[in-house]
Amino acid sequence: MTESNDLAGRTMVVTGATSGLGLETCRQLARRGATVVLVGRDQDRIDAVIAELSENTDRDRLNSALADLSSLDRARRLSEELLHRFPRIDVLVNNAGIDVGHRQLTVDGVEEMFAVNYLAPFVLATSLAPAMAQASTADAAGYRHPARIVDVSSSGHRGGHLDFDDLDGTKDTFHGQRAYNNSKLALTLFTRELARRSDPARLVVNCADPGFVRGTSLGRGLFGYQVVGTLLTPFASDVAKAADTVVWTATATESGKFTGEYVKGCKVVQPSKDARDAELAARLWDATEALLAGRGAARR
Repeated sequence: MTESNDLAGRTMVVTGATSGLGLETCRQLARRGATVVLVGRDQDRIDAVIAELSENTDRDRLNSALADLSSLDRARRLSEELLHRFPRIDVLVNNAGIDVGHRQLTVDGVEEMFAVNYLAPFVLATSLAPAMAQASTADAAGYRHPARIVDVSSSGHRGGHLDFDDLDGTKDTFHGQRAYNNSKLALTLFTRELARRSDPARLVVNCADPGFVRGTSLGRGLFGYQVVGTLLTPFASDVAKAADTVVWTATATESGKFTGEYVKGCKVVQPSKDARDAELAARLWDATEALLAGRGAARR
């Protein structure tokens, strides 16, 4: 990415900011002058990352926010905290994600990957979207620069299938890769539906697929990942190149002119057939709100 000060004065929130893709995304945004809010679940790790980035970035532009995004209540309280602390949020990057090989329920009784990879981004984005859209800015010529939400998806969504009778993954039919794929399909559908519900002059919402990435911890504990990862390593992108797609989607002039799209390699590509299903996206939205309402984290 070109190093400049073109993002000065803009506030950008990145979840999963303490390692891998999230850390590199923060590095690139900060290098270009943005005020960056690093969201993580371990304060010591956040502090260490901020100290590292401060070697080449103004420390005053680096902020921390602590949240375990497996908790719906904590995701909701994070959005409230962000709205209170920052008068304007220009970009939200929903990057935090997990890929685990065993079934584990969160404190809310939801399968963990579905909670972190999909429900937390849903809560954050729907909570922040109205204020982000309201605070979007116009330049001297009157051209409005919409705020942006970027949901980090995965080609795994192509293998996803949503079971509305077991949306939260509580039935004892768990399969690790399937659950991950389902969570990314849900996230991709949500991106489309939130874009449809938003004024594109004030808020654009897109998916960014960084591809298979070397140098991240996602799925490293899975045997299947180790086998497939070894085979794919020659074709994998390094973290810096993968982050280019996320940063381009979040900042490029061109990517501010479309919404509800799926970006890979800094260009719009077609997601799966299911991910383009408008009726499925609307149904998922309604089902998600019902699920959250039953667990005390409904959209306000």
